[in-house]
Amino acid sequence: MIVFEVNFGTLKGGQRVPRRRIAAVFGATSRILKLSGRRSVSVAFVNTPAMRQLNEAYHGERGVTDVLAFPSDALSGRDGYLGEIVLHYSRAKQQAQARGVSVRRELDLLLVHGLLHLLGYDHDTDTKRARMFRLQDRILNL
Repeated sequence: MIVFEVNFGTLKGGQRVPRRRIAAVFGATSRILKLSGRRSVSVAFVNTPAMRQLNEAYHGERGVTDVLAFPSDALSGRDGYLGEIVLHYSRAKQQAQARGVSVRRELDLLLVHGLLHLLGYDHDTDTKRARMFRLQDRILNL
């Protein structure tokens, strides 16, 4: 089971993702990966300056990105705090329009992507990328 806290920052009401939707995305991830125990995650929505600063400070990348994941160093066995997923709503909205999907669907993808990073998945090689993106697709289609 994955429990979570959400900080919507300055998002307006219509931009907020329903907690039940986040729970469904995290639940699907738990089922596909057969996770046991209780895990917790923080989810935060940030504005453009904050995302730019985080991206540059922690990843050495200039500019704004859609999602960042900050894994916890304090895991204790099967249970524990996994880390934080940071999302940029405006970037997600732009990407959704470009891909012809709803903003909620794009945010689902970014939540799964961030959660997989917290769970140790990465896409820094072709093999790892293929594995992670196959998992994303399975989770989103559940």
